[in-house]
Amino acid sequence: MMNRPPTVEALHLLLVEASETERRLPRAHPKPSVTYWPVYQQSEWLAYADETTRQKLDPATARQITRYDELLETIVALKTEEDRKILWVTARMAAFRTRIPWLKIGKVFSIDRRTAKRRYESALLHLFYSM
Repeated sequence: MMNRPPTVEALHLLLVEASETERRLPRAHPKPSVTYWPVYQQSEWLAYADETTRQKLDPATARQITRYDELLETIVALKTEEDRKILWVTARMAAFRTRIPWLKIGKVFSIDRRTAKRRYESALLHLFYSM
């Protein structure tokens, strides 16, 4: 069981970090490689010159994966499935963003955005005090 964060905001940030960590983990089934590209030293004029080139995320660290596992165990211990879903969907949509898209979260659950925010805050408080 993980240590209780000092505040509810810290717990929210921990949820978002866990979601970002999940995106950094390798795929469950790696894509088969069709061709082989030799490794070569990138020169300055070849490095990401195209605007369509997307950089990959850095791999997750061992500390991030440990916190991710501990948080998942804590979330699974919640009694209601609705609380688990709203917590994880909100964390997934808030990852790598500055604002939480409440309208999109409301559409996922077919509820109003204000209701989605209220349910998330309620589930977050429930998780905080159950730790």
